[in-house]
Amino acid sequence: MQQCSTGADTQLKCGIKEQHADHMNSSDVRWYFKSCGGGFQQTACSNRALLDALDWQPLDCDNKPCRVTLTIQNASETDAGLYRCTIHPYRTDNRTQLDIQLVRTFELVVTKWPLDESIPAPELLDNLPANTTALAEAQIVLQCRVHSKVPPTIKWFRRINKRLGEHNFNQNKSIRYLENFYELLPSAGEKLLSHDVYLSKLILYNASERDIGIYVCVGINYVGVSMADAYVNLLNPNGTPVEEGAGGAYVELMVLFLIPVALALIPLLGWIVLNLLRAKHQAEEKSLVQLHDSLVYEPNVHGGSAVQRIQQGRNVVRLKNTEHLYEKVDIV
Repeated sequence: MQQCSTGADTQLKCGIKEQHADHMNSSDVRWYFKSCGGGFQQTACSNRALLDALDWQPLDCDNKPCRVTLTIQNASETDAGLYRCTIHPYRTDNRTQLDIQLVRTFELVVTKWPLDESIPAPELLDNLPANTTALAEAQIVLQCRVHSKVPPTIKWFRRINKRLGEHNFNQNKSIRYLENFYELLPSAGEKLLSHDVYLSKLILYNASERDIGIYVCVGINYVGVSMADAYVNLLNPNGTPVEEGAGGAYVELMVLFLIPVALALIPLLGWIVLNLLRAKHQAEEKSLVQLHDSLVYEPNVHGGSAVQRIQQGRNVVRLKNTEHLYEKVDIV
């Protein structure tokens, strides 16, 4: 939406980025127009159902090839309405062009100057939006009715429960108002209900605990702003309230529980490893002792049967010539 006062000049600029404009004029640029919103006798631009039935009227651009920037001089109420531009191909610089067709639509609002004091700021009606309590996983519809002498813009926001400094501010999706952050939500826009009364709806599908909180409806026209908020609460099937952030609290509790358990396991694992190494070392020492004191059996070459101690620190048992020789050995 773009606004200008009666008798002033205004410009509508097509394109994704302004720095592309110098390269876009060599493309096929076309402008179209639908008249609406130019007075109380004309169709409101928010009445999409009626406007969709009307054809777009091409602009001749002063019998010259249309350019990316459309200039409207000495604007009047007859210039108010919807403007659409199309560009093909899309050129980002002197060397790059994209084989895409850009379509962009503007709404031009022409106001009286000085401002008509008879036109007030928008007013929210019927104490809407209203506080709502619903079952979890249900569909929730929040409504906002706005009275405005000129077509308003109606936006929906959800308050973000984070303190200043904790929120990653994104000016495309959130705003800061006083001490709170608000996230811009997608909605169906405005619908004309009756003379000067517009309706906007916000639908929450399959509502969960993250949808619990405060929602704000904001009505805007060129004179001022009006807003109202409502609280959304959820219930479990058994009728107990769904606690906001319960899932996150559970996860945090589990983390707090697991941290001391993990710290306690570290010395326990160290003690187990130490004992395993100690037992292995003792087993190796025992094997060396047994190898040193092992018994070797030799036949009795002299025919005797007595047991004698011989050199090299090993015990020799002399057997009869008819017996077999057995020696204990370690196989590696």
